[in-house]
Amino acid sequence: MNPAQTEFLDLYRSGLKNAADLMKASLESAERLQQQHLTAIRTALEQNARSMADLSNAKSLDELVAMQQKLAGAQFERVMGYWSTLCQSAGESQVATISKQMAQAREWFNESYSLTARAAEEAGKIASSQVPGSVVSKQQQQSRPEHRPGR
Repeated sequence: MNPAQTEFLDLYRSGLKNAADLMKASLESAERLQQQHLTAIRTALEQNARSMADLSNAKSLDELVAMQQKLAGAQFERVMGYWSTLCQSAGESQVATISKQMAQAREWFNESYSLTARAAEEAGKIASSQVPGSVVSKQQQQSRPEHRPGR
């Protein structure tokens, strides 16, 4: 295999590794989000059971309304907390994904640059090895005295 093919395969392998790393990060983020959902559902079920027990202990309509107001406020706070945590997790996930993509793009550009620089260097070497012969022959032709007929 020639060096250009080897470098291309290295670049290709690097791209595949980066894609796998990005997929892993995405799956880990989805797993964290799913765990947060499950925790929120379990907490909501526990709170619901406690709320039902509290409401069943009410002895008058005033007590029932007071408990209902208290429970509604607590449920609203939990919902807002859940959405806040969900948005924060989504933001952190996006930051992690974007920074991973930036790092991968930087790495890919660096590898592409080095590959291009090596290719240009090799092309320059090939060109310089072929050019001197033609330059020398042109210089020899120019240094010869011109022979004009009739003189």
